[in-house]
Amino acid sequence: MLSNLVLFLSKGSNETFSFIWSYRYITLFNMKQDNISLKILVIAIIGGICFVASLLVLALTEERQNRFSEAKQEIADKWSKGQVIVGPMIIKKTPTEGIYTYVLPETLNYEVELLPETRSRGIFKSVVYTGKIKVRGEFASDMVPAGTGSVIFSLPITDTRGIENQLDLTWNGIKYPFNPGPGIAFQDSSGLNAVVPVSREASKIPFSFELQLKGSESMSIAPVGKETVIAMSSIWPSPKFVGTFLPSERQVTESGFKSLWRISSFGRSYPQTWQSNEVSLGQLVDSGAGVELHEQVDGYDMTFRSVKYAILFIIITFAAFFLFDVRGHVRIHPVQYLLIGSALSLFYLLLLSLSEQIGFLLAYIIATAMIALLVTMYSAFVLKSKQRAFPIFAILVILYGYLYFVLRLEDYALLFGSLLLFVLLAVIMYSTRHIDWFALGKGKEGQN
Repeated sequence: MLSNLVLFLSKGSNETFSFIWSYRYITLFNMKQDNISLKILVIAIIGGICFVASLLVLALTEERQNRFSEAKQEIADKWSKGQVIVGPMIIKKTPTEGIYTYVLPETLNYEVELLPETRSRGIFKSVVYTGKIKVRGEFASDMVPAGTGSVIFSLPITDTRGIENQLDLTWNGIKYPFNPGPGIAFQDSSGLNAVVPVSREASKIPFSFELQLKGSESMSIAPVGKETVIAMSSIWPSPKFVGTFLPSERQVTESGFKSLWRISSFGRSYPQTWQSNEVSLGQLVDSGAGVELHEQVDGYDMTFRSVKYAILFIIITFAAFFLFDVRGHVRIHPVQYLLIGSALSLFYLLLLSLSEQIGFLLAYIIATAMIALLVTMYSAFVLKSKQRAFPIFAILVILYGYLYFVLRLEDYALLFGSLLLFVLLAVIMYSTRHIDWFALGKGKEGQN
């Protein structure tokens, strides 16, 4: 049968051969026309693979961040936890009824100076502090329940392991020693207490004491006074003010910060005096105002955010090489795109590993230099010209520089990221405005 078909074709008419050759030409021409589309598809697939590789750094970043949190917790367990001071307050127990009466001070003034230092567990570092605290204020004697005798001066504190020295309370001009524990109430918490006498001869009973308290990362004070003033300062340059109240005045510079809170009892959810369980310790703690010694640059957070821009870097870099391929008639193999994309994905792993050792800024500069130089030197061979490699270097440096700028402006990251996309799209559209995409395949065929 095959021999008969060959014989038929050999003796066929000219129209038959003309049809066969025309069909072959049309098929070959369509294959050439679709060649550019196929190449774009292959490049897109390679870009997607490189982007997935970049996303794998997110899981690694989260794992390292969890280890960092564990290290900070371990340091806090050994040093002392973040401190919240609740008080002082007077506690009086009615002998016959067994009811506790709590009285808060009329005026309360805190002067706090935080002396920060850095402690390490392996490669992980955490901020701790020693607080020098001066407290003074007054109680109204007529607010204390009727009857003679003594009351408990109670000062609940989150973690009294941060107290290293013996303390005394100056109460109405006389010194009384502090005892461990918050007193007859709040038995599940830690703190200090002193037994003090109450006299109704004076309308106001002044008190004062000084406290040196160690803690980790944060310090808060509950505004239990009818009028509370908290002055807090430190040499730490990047504070984060936390709690229910923001400071009335604050000054933050590179040399440290100063902050001042003025809080009245009208802003609280509890009264100046109550009995038994009408107010919980949790309510008092939640009303606190203070500061967190915030890391100026969180390397893990910055790395996490930078990975989100990985697809943008891959697209822009691949687009630059593709334009050289189309307009410069330089053939670039898919394997070469894969190697370039792998280098771009490696940037985030370098950034994560280096930032743990030398800080984010220096790590970002080194990682940028390594990847930009690597891709540039490789592109000089791929593009067969050092002059063509220079624009690749400029593009990478500008992109990585702009990315760092966007990462630092956290509140405006979306705005500047959108502007970058608009500018890059405009540049690509302008650069390709004269390209006849339909004629690319035909042109290549003519060259062959």
